[in-house]
Amino acid sequence: MTKETPEFAKPTAEHEWIMSHLGRWIVDCSFYMDPAQPPMKVEATDTVEAHGQFFTIAKFQANMMGTPFAGVATLGYDPTTKQFQSTWIDTMSPFLFFFTGALDASKKVLTMKGRAPDPMTKQLTDWRTVEEHLDANSRKFEMFVSMGGHEVKLFTQIYRRA
Repeated sequence: MTKETPEFAKPTAEHEWIMSHLGRWIVDCSFYMDPAQPPMKVEATDTVEAHGQFFTIAKFQANMMGTPFAGVATLGYDPTTKQFQSTWIDTMSPFLFFFTGALDASKKVLTMKGRAPDPMTKQLTDWRTVEEHLDANSRKFEMFVSMGGHEVKLFTQIYRRA
């Protein structure tokens, strides 16, 4: 009886796309707290590190209304389901967010969807993120939530490589 060495998984083009996030980013955030008011502007940083060849871990830091805010995101790609997968936790919410999605045909826009509690009612609702790679050193990230039967944009973040 012979034992064959198992073949280890190899990174795909999608994993290479994920790794383009590596590094330190300056993030200009616009939070849409009240549609009748201009967005709240916040500057943040995001440091993205590789976790092996298949995943990244991003550490987001900002100051929100005088309070330190930190979040951690993971991003990976499952070649079996052909879906990107992401998680998010932060210091202002007791919820774990989980999203899945796909790149568009241009390979520049990643749209992901998930279900998590509504920030006001705490009932499960639909969430959506759209990340667009503008060029090698900048990207735009937007988050939307379904509230009261319609989708609302919560924020826009513009990332610039530090």
